[in-house]
Amino acid sequence: MSQARSPSLNARLAGRGRGALAGWVRLAWLWLWGLGFMVAAHAAHAAPLAVERSLLIDPEGRWTIDEVVTREFQPAPPILARGYSPSVVWLRVTVPPTELRSLVAMVRPVYLDDLQVYEALGQAAPGQAPIWKRQQAGDRIAFRDRPRQELAYTFDLQPTPGQVKVFYVRLQTTSTQALNVTVRSLEETLDQNSLQFMLAGFYASIVMVLVVLSLIRFAITSQRLWALNCVMQFVSLLLSFAFLGLWAKYVTPDNGPLTDLITCVLICLHFHVVNVYYGFFSRSFQGPRWVFWLRMVCVPVLGWQLWAVGHGQTLAAMQINTQLVLLTTLLGQVDVWFFKIEDRALRLMVRVMYTVQFLYLLYMMLPLMGVGQMSELHMMSALLVNLFGAIMQHLVLTMRDALVHRNQKQFEARMRETQQQLEWALKRRLETSGFLSMLLHELKNPLASIRLAALNLRQGRAGPGEPQLSRLERIQQAVEGMDAVLERCRQVDRLEQGGMRLQFEPTDVMALWTDCRAHAAPTERLRGEGPESWVLPVEPMLFKTMLCNLLDNALAYSAPDSEIHYRWRVDPDQPSRALFELRNQPGKPGFPDEARLFQKYYRAEAAHQRTGSGLGLYLVKHLAVLCGGDLRYHREGDWVVFELSWPLDHAAETLVPSPYAR
Repeated sequence: MSQARSPSLNARLAGRGRGALAGWVRLAWLWLWGLGFMVAAHAAHAAPLAVERSLLIDPEGRWTIDEVVTREFQPAPPILARGYSPSVVWLRVTVPPTELRSLVAMVRPVYLDDLQVYEALGQAAPGQAPIWKRQQAGDRIAFRDRPRQELAYTFDLQPTPGQVKVFYVRLQTTSTQALNVTVRSLEETLDQNSLQFMLAGFYASIVMVLVVLSLIRFAITSQRLWALNCVMQFVSLLLSFAFLGLWAKYVTPDNGPLTDLITCVLICLHFHVVNVYYGFFSRSFQGPRWVFWLRMVCVPVLGWQLWAVGHGQTLAAMQINTQLVLLTTLLGQVDVWFFKIEDRALRLMVRVMYTVQFLYLLYMMLPLMGVGQMSELHMMSALLVNLFGAIMQHLVLTMRDALVHRNQKQFEARMRETQQQLEWALKRRLETSGFLSMLLHELKNPLASIRLAALNLRQGRAGPGEPQLSRLERIQQAVEGMDAVLERCRQVDRLEQGGMRLQFEPTDVMALWTDCRAHAAPTERLRGEGPESWVLPVEPMLFKTMLCNLLDNALAYSAPDSEIHYRWRVDPDQPSRALFELRNQPGKPGFPDEARLFQKYYRAEAAHQRTGSGLGLYLVKHLAVLCGGDLRYHREGDWVVFELSWPLDHAAETLVPSPYAR
């Protein structure tokens, strides 16, 4: 899987994968409910005959049927469970009188090695041994050689209407000695066979869906755990096919020993694949390392098991396998309580999954070792636990991926927030540095003028009268220039700190404009038009500040003795707004840089000979925007044009936020 995909592609793939996963999981649950309903319906319809079962143990496995019938049998439970033993088991089955014309004996489970059914033909003469009909099946017998070609081991019985029917079942197997013998009519047996096909089909379809989903998730995430999950589900599917008899019927119908070999290998392989998967599953939740390595220590045992199966020691290999299953199941129950899972729902789901699997496997595995009784669940043990584990694993892994995705998004959001804070801090630091540089630079010349003028006055170099007044005026102008720089800095700082409340009130803006013109020099350069009086909703002091800054900028950076034109009117493009237009011809600094014009501290290179802060237009622009207006600049031929727009209607009070607030 390539790691060079763009984040957007991965996000799209992840989104599609999550959507597909949700749809398939819903479908799997629907199939599971349908399966349960069908199993319940068939179980109620196909109840077997009530038969009596008796047990006899042949330690050496040498007794013949004629010897067996003379020995004493012990009562046996409906499902026999004797664990792993080399002994031969004989089961006597007594069928009560029935009027059924066809009887079929069904023997389960289907992984038994050698089954023989003995049935007496007719009534034996006094003093003579009966003639026995022997039928043989098992997973070491080729499927085509079985008495009936059905998934379960089935044997035809000759009915004796109105009489008790007795037959004998001989079992010799290297697997656990689990034995369940039932008797049904031929029709009910065929129904059971159909049910087994449906079980196989439903189980296979659900697991195949989960295998495909694991592949999809692995393709999206490239996570090793999804690949291991896919392998585990696939091996579980193959093992279930063996337990259901599908391998014998469809893969190796002519080779019984090969069928038995495949089944034993799959049993051993399945445990080790599951064990490795749960080891890495534990590590994904930071489970204890010692548990992980204890699981990994079991892996080399697979080699010995395969050797044992290949050299006729299948019984020992199966015993070891069952013991390892119990050991690792108990180990997992300890392991799960050390998992580090922050999400409460996921933590509860994982613990429930482990607990249910532990209790279920304990219930299933102990009878396989000869401890306790078996039930009908043991006849389909692999189906139920594998299906439960497969579905729960997908739900857990999917929820884990969703939480990882959510945590990643939260982490990215925190990173973006931290980055933004760092950028703001850097911006503030750079602005502070720029402010100090600007302040030192702009105050240097006025202070030099003051120092020189003061020195001349103190040393008496200035004559009486006009020259002395001229030097004092020069000092006054320098002081006023510094005062203007500091005042603009104060206004910008007040603006950026936020929380400034603006009280809008009807004000004659023409009177404010007249005051600005009165303090500007020389006023004879101003030419323009506007009403004698125009009342607008403004904050008087701030609006006057904006007008004065615009006028000071035009006077400072226009060509000497050139005219400055202004005009007051309603904006022709937006009739709900007033428009103040101010234009001048550029002086020595030239036309301003449009990209940087409204930036803080911006001044043209040729403008540094004058005292200034580079804050005037920045202040006007931001005050105008925060108050609902705007300041625009454009070049019109040889003219520099600024347009200040303002709403004709305004709220009575507005809280101006800081532009640095997030």
